[in-house]
Amino acid sequence: MTKLVLLVDVGEDRASFSFVEPGAGLGVVHRTLCADQDELIWSLDRAIMAQQAHLSAAAFAAPGPVVAGAIQLTHVALRLDQGQLREALGLDDVRLVNDFSARAMAMPLLEDDSLEQFGGRRLAGQAPAAALGPSGGLGVSILNPDGFVGWVASAGEGGHACLPATSQRQADVIEALRRSSPHVSADRVLSDRGLVEVASVITALDGGRGQASTIAALVEAAERGEPSACEAFQLFSEWLGVVAGDLALTAGARSGVYVFSPMILSWGERFDRARCRASFEAKGPMTPYVADIPLFLVTEPNCGLLGLSTLFGSGR
Repeated sequence: MTKLVLLVDVGEDRASFSFVEPGAGLGVVHRTLCADQDELIWSLDRAIMAQQAHLSAAAFAAPGPVVAGAIQLTHVALRLDQGQLREALGLDDVRLVNDFSARAMAMPLLEDDSLEQFGGRRLAGQAPAAALGPSGGLGVSILNPDGFVGWVASAGEGGHACLPATSQRQADVIEALRRSSPHVSADRVLSDRGLVEVASVITALDGGRGQASTIAALVEAAERGEPSACEAFQLFSEWLGVVAGDLALTAGARSGVYVFSPMILSWGERFDRARCRASFEAKGPMTPYVADIPLFLVTEPNCGLLGLSTLFGSGR
């Protein structure tokens, strides 16, 4: 009987998972809530029994660095422990991967219909690519060609680097954010919570009162044309371009920068692609260098699982 591999992509309070044959594409993708590791294991055990799956290995992706055989998720209490997962699942081969390393590993497998390109041009030959994704935080990873026929993803925590200001208005917003917490990182601002916080700051800077308390309310406010909400989305678009351009320069990501963000996809035209692209290219003497680099908005919903599948020779 064929033994399957279990792939699990964990978010802040929920996970997606799939059982795959090594060397084959993704199977049915399941979703589950996971407030903690015990709840996740319980859900996976039930799915394994229902599937009557005979597992040979498992891989888990989650937002946070892999340290001493565990991932402590950055923004919630959930912690994945490799040893405990091995024991609970009865497997010797259990792997932990940063969620954006998993997404970076998926990039060579993405089809054109899963990518919206804005700006730049596709370059011939192999060169590094970069991944970043605003959601509950800002994930970042770099994909490097291995010099042969494959790719190697480099895990990092680049999303927590300081957020730069490229205009006086951006500087004013950052200074206001510093009053509540001195470290203003890209991760803090380029996130759902961060966007709401930025909108609140803009309202206060302009002498207004009242603010949207959720991202959904902020989208509705922007659609009504409320100035602070509209400006918050504009600044978000600009800052994403700035950070993506800095990442392209740092990584030499001539193959492109890939933005993985269901949150942004849900905004429609609220995400200003033109502002993002202009900020991406505004790099002084290096503008011609980044002008050639494509930006992609990824529409494939299961990139984490797709990337994990490459650990076992799987693909589309």
